Formats: sequence, structure tokens, C-alpha cells
Amino acid sequence: MEPLRLAICDDLPEEREALLALLEQAPIATVCAQFASSEELLEAFRPGGFDLLLMDIYMDGMTGVEAVRKIREMDETIPIAFTTTSTEHTLESYRLSVLKYLEKPVRQKDINDLLHLVKLQRDSAPRLTIRQGGETQKIPLSELFYLEQKAHHVFLYRRDGGTLQLYGKLSDLLPQLEGQPFFCPHKSYCVNLAFVRGINEEYQSYDMVDGKKVPISRSNRTKAKRAYEDFLFARTRGAR
Repeated sequence: MEPLRLAICDDLPEEREALLALLEQAPIATVCAQFASSEELLEAFRPGGFDLLLMDIYMDGMTGVEAVRKIREMDETIPIAFTTTSTEHTLESYRLSVLKYLEKPVRQKDINDLLHLVKLQRDSAPRLTIRQGGETQKIPLSELFYLEQKAHHVFLYRRDGGTLQLYGKLSDLLPQLEGQPFFCPHKSYCVNLAFVRGINEEYQSYDMVDGKKVPISRSNRTKAKRAYEDFLFARTRGAR
């Protein structure tokens, strides 16, 4: 199994080194990118680029809480853990769907438990089974922005910016998406509603978090709006 991809954001080098030392001793393999400020992290952040963010709260410039608010506008699902000396922002952490709140100095057990939880979530996530190049692949649904039919091929657009091209029909994949937060606003498209930023009335499209626009057919306008509103309502209830 591939290692967990982590981002550590802390303005103090010694704090980043302390976390790296704990991660090196953890039983789950990780690869880590380091950032010395919220601004630096936000500049590099792309949905799907990391499996976990370890985020300090009190930093020069933009705070960790402010940065996470911006990250949540781009990615609703990435696991985030705050590392801090204060419990002052516990309520805000809950509102931002932060997975863990780790008090400094962070203990080895805290890191081990966090990595186990993130790995369990990643490995148990619903997946789309496809055949490509004679091999079977299982792609986590949380990694998919949307699917598009073009002629005799289906294109899968991923959170990490990558694209998979399959020979076949979109309709053959849809049964695997039943019961998941996906909606087909057009006969040639199926979108992950978790990555819809809003509905563009002018262009009659879903505005995706990566800036793309997915068209909504005339016959699906009402259904597309209702599907997105229902998704937002369900997510709000789940966060309470």
C-alpha cells in the first residue's frame, strides 16, 4: 500500500522537525512536505494532493484556522489535524470538520492513532472499479471530480489534476455510483457534488472547485439544483 501523503505547516522549524521525528517512528509509512506559513501551503495546495494536513494554529501572518477555512472552500474532505498549545479553537475545529486536535508537545501515540485513522478511512472509502490496460483498478470516489463521455471513451477527472481515459460508456459505470453523492446534470457528465462550488445560472452549469464548468442540460435544471441543495442540506446535518 502506498504511503500516506502528508503536509506539515508550522512556522517554527523545530516544531516541524519534532513532527517529522514522530512520523519516522510511526508504524505507517508517510511522505511529507513541509510549509513554513499558511500562505506557502495555500499556494501549493491542490485538492487530492495530500492525504492529511498537520496544521499549526498560531503562526506569523495568516493563522492556521484562517488557512483551513480557505482549504475547505477547495476541498471538503481532506483530513486535517490541528497541532497547537491551546484548546481555544476547539469549537471552530468542529465547524471546519477537523479530524483531530493535537496538543503540543505531540505524543507518539497521538501520531500513531491519527495515522491509523486516516489510513483506515482511505482504505475503506467507496471505490469505482474500472478496467484499464488489461488491469483492474479501484479508484476512491472521493478522488473523482467528475466523469465525462466523449465519443466512445469515458474520461475520469481526478482531484490531483490527473485524467484517466477508458474505452466504454458512462452509463456502464453509473450503477457503481448509486447511493453516493454523484449526479448526472447532462447525459455526458456525472459530477461529485462534494466538489461543486455552486450553480452558475448564467452558463447553466455546475461550477467545480477547480474552476471547470460542467454543463446542465435544459431538462435537468430543476433536478440539478435540487440534487445540489439536498447534498448541502445533508452535509450540514451531518456536521452537527
